[in-house]
Amino acid sequence: MFSSQIAGTANTISTSGSSSNVFSNDAMGKEEFLQLLVAQLQNQDPLSPMEGQEFASQLAQFSSVEQLTSIDNNIQESINTDLVLSQTINNTLATALIGKQVTAAGNELEIGAEGAAPIDVYFSLAGYSDKVTVSIMDEAGHVVRTLNAHGMSSGIRSLEWDGKDDDGDSLPEGTYSFTVDAIGKDGAGVKATELIRGLASALQFEGGGATIKVGQVRINFGDVLEISNGLGA
Repeated sequence: MFSSQIAGTANTISTSGSSSNVFSNDAMGKEEFLQLLVAQLQNQDPLSPMEGQEFASQLAQFSSVEQLTSIDNNIQESINTDLVLSQTINNTLATALIGKQVTAAGNELEIGAEGAAPIDVYFSLAGYSDKVTVSIMDEAGHVVRTLNAHGMSSGIRSLEWDGKDDDGDSLPEGTYSFTVDAIGKDGAGVKATELIRGLASALQFEGGGATIKVGQVRINFGDVLEISNGLGA
């Protein structure tokens, strides 16, 4: 009997001018549920009124829908508050990095408009490497310079790049990238991680997040691996 009453009530509401959009969506909210319940009470057969138990069941369903909606709203508000708080803390911490040495995951190199002073190319080695090869690429991904070194121990290491290509010609202003390959004494590969390292000179805020400048290279705050007081080994 309950399902037939619901169906009849739905038809009554859907043909009413004031409630023509009650069932326009698949999901029923608490307002629609309440309208349905009121309409069902208004249109029930006086000779066969709704039983008290059935009416109580529908009220309990309405109460559950309302409570779940309130819980969902509270959770969403809590998530938004946590996000704002997290961004505020990160931005506050980021301001303390100015003038500090920053080591971050990344493989960007920059030649500025004033030309290229010697550029230190940083990376970390997981173990002793008999041979290390650094390949520097332009924005199109073409290798323009290859640097080689031998007998490097584990830890953070660097090779100096003069900003020239393999033919000895100075490269133009722009952004470059690099990869590092390392081989151990036994001929097996050694894990190498490309790094950006230098003094943080400026802090910028983009899209609610902090970006740190090291030279002309921008680093996301989340990519920072190490912070120290000055340039060191």
